This record gives sequence, C-alpha cells and structure tokens, in this order.
Amino acid sequence: MSPWKDKENVFYYLVLLDWSGTILSPDQLKSFTEEIMPSVPSPINSWATKSLLLPNLKDNVSNLTVGYYHSRLIFRGNLITVPTNIFEVRQLRTKLENELNDFVSSEIIPKMAKYTNGPRIFSYSVFEIRNKSLFWQFKREKTYSLPTTCFYTELDDPRHGWINFLINILRPKKVKVRISGAKIITSEMSDWFFWNLTNIVFHEGLYRQSRDSNLQRRHMNTGLENRLEDFANNLMTSFYQLSNTRVQDLIARLIVVLTIVGLIVAAAQFAFPFLSHFWPSLSSQSNSSAVNQTLTSFSSLKS
Repeated sequence: MSPWKDKENVFYYLVLLDWSGTILSPDQLKSFTEEIMPSVPSPINSWATKSLLLPNLKDNVSNLTVGYYHSRLIFRGNLITVPTNIFEVRQLRTKLENELNDFVSSEIIPKMAKYTNGPRIFSYSVFEIRNKSLFWQFKREKTYSLPTTCFYTELDDPRHGWINFLINILRPKKVKVRISGAKIITSEMSDWFFWNLTNIVFHEGLYRQSRDSNLQRRHMNTGLENRLEDFANNLMTSFYQLSNTRVQDLIARLIVVLTIVGLIVAAAQFAFPFLSHFWPSLSSQSNSSAVNQTLTSFSSLKS
C-alpha cells in the first residue's frame, strides 16, 4: 500500500544532496547507497528505504522512515501530537529539523565527502495536517486570521477516475496550502498532489537555491527564505497549469467516449432497416414483438 494514503497527519522533510558539480558513476552511486543504507533489501520503485529510530523524536513522530534516491532524501513520519496553531507548528518543526539535520550531518555528509569536495545539503519541511483538525478551524475574518499570516492559497486537487471526475465538477476538492520560507503546511493531499508538490519543492525550490551564487557555501542550508516570493508564485502557477491540464484531459476523454457511443447508436439505427431487408425474420420478430406489446396494453385497459 502506498505510504501516502493513510489517515495520519504527516511530516515530510525533503533533502537535496548537492554534489558540487561532481558526477558520480553508477558504481559510486551504488557504493554510496550501500554506505548510507546498509542492510536494506532491494529498492522499492528505485528508492532505498528504511525505518529510522531517533530516540529524541519518539514523542513527536511515529513510523519514521527515510528514503534515498540519487540526490534526494525524503524523511517521513506520522505526527503523534497534531499542532493546533502556527506557534506549535514552529516549535515542532524546529525540533524535528534539528534532530534530522544532526542525523544528516553525522551520517550523510561525511560519506558524501568521500566523493566530492564541499558537499552541501538543502532541505525544506512539509506538514500535512488533516482538514478536520483544529489547526484549520480558524475564523475567516478580516483582517487577522491564518490566511494573512503568510502566503496562503487553496489549490485544486482533481480526483482520479470518471466517477470522481463527475463528483469533482459538483464538489471540487481543494487543498489548503500555507507557504513560508521555513515550511509548507497543507491539508490532506492525494497522491497526485503530493507527487507534484514534491517535484515543485525540489525543482523550483531546492535545486534553484543550490545554484544561488550569493548563498554561503555551508554544509546545511534549511528553508527557502531567500527566494520565497519566486517559489510561492511558481508553485501556485504550476499547480493551476497541472490541474487545468488534468481536467481538460478528462473532459476530452469524456467527449471521445460520448462521441463513440453516439456513433454506435446512429450506426445501429441506420443498419437495422438494411439488415431487415436481407433477413426478414428480424423485421417480423420486431413486428411480432410490437403486436404483442399492443395486445398486452389493450388487455390491461379492458381489465
């Protein structure tokens, strides 16, 4: 079962490994994977994954896992206590990031240093908090409420499948999104939404930040404060384009299906008289059926 489909409130920590221009050979990548993921069975969907036990976080997250692929690390854990406001999210994020950064500094960076000079880490936090939690139960009033604390929006999350698509027309599914330099907080996401959010965070956020010549060359770089405006704008634009494309694709498929059904019905109406000319039994069966229906109706009226 996909780990993104549960009903938990989830913390994700997306980490980009910056190799400082060094291109690792396949053998080097394999060796590095075995170094940071020892005793891990065959990768799942190309990701090497394992459970992670960090004693200092046992009261904050459960089922903590880490996955590695090429230049990406993704940490994931279920939140034990769900934050109810921004202050609690900030406190929890600070603790989680400090512990995970210590893990990366001690377990990942030294092993990267064997293959490249000046390895760097770029990271960003994502909280997925269920829609019915207290965190989202804010009063929608001007001027002081959650939407004015930072960049806030609600993005479409089109449902998958024909029936869900029709439901989506009547009741569109929205994901609440609050974006800051330190983190993103969302309501529950579909797989589609999460995958696209992850790609945008990496490509519009972390990869671009790793190429920022004004950034100090330190090992650990947390958050996207230095390019928040561009990141938030690109994220929103990308999701509008992606959701519109997905909806248009479903509409186009629906039109094709309805057109095919219409052609089949029209062809059947056209073909029946032609076929009955060569096979009179078809016409007689049809007429007999019509006569029987008429007689039945007449008998019911008499009774």
